[in-house]
Amino acid sequence: MFESNQYKVKQKALSIGNKYLVYENGEQILDSAQKKLRLKEDFRFKDMDGEPVLKVTTDKMLDIAASYTVEDERTGEPIGGIKEELSFFQHKWKVLDTEGKVIADIIEDNIALALVRRFVTTLVPFSYRIGTENGQLGSINGKLSLRDTYEITLSEDIDDVLDPRMIIAATVLIDAIESN
Repeated sequence: MFESNQYKVKQKALSIGNKYLVYENGEQILDSAQKKLRLKEDFRFKDMDGEPVLKVTTDKMLDIAASYTVEDERTGEPIGGIKEELSFFQHKWKVLDTEGKVIADIIEDNIALALVRRFVTTLVPFSYRIGTENGQLGSINGKLSLRDTYEITLSEDIDDVLDPRMIIAATVLIDAIESN
């Protein structure tokens, strides 16, 4: 698990609330759900045996520029964080290491499409670039479907910079929080 550079995140059809399926190389590896009736955001990821794998939580009650902690539920150790950057015209998120330092950015693909998505139609799928000041590390590309679907492609050298679990957690979080 988490050995690939290709993942897919699909929102579950016919579900109440934010529930997602995560695939690696076409095989389902995780099931994710947002905890209901919580004042603070809380997402849980379980493997196919129902065992906890990841947890994404926040200390804030409001989503506005909130920061989220991603934790390995097997060890109880944090693996990093995800922070929303306030922007009115384009989704922008920061991926943080365990010390809170920015290690990557996740930015909506381009401002013209972002404006179309917000003011014309939501039928244009959301897509994001994952990168650092040194270059692009991958992409999160939305696909046209009945439920939100994203294909994640990571560069070969991403392991030197970023844990793929962070991008999987960020994809689910961004879709749910931004109401894509």
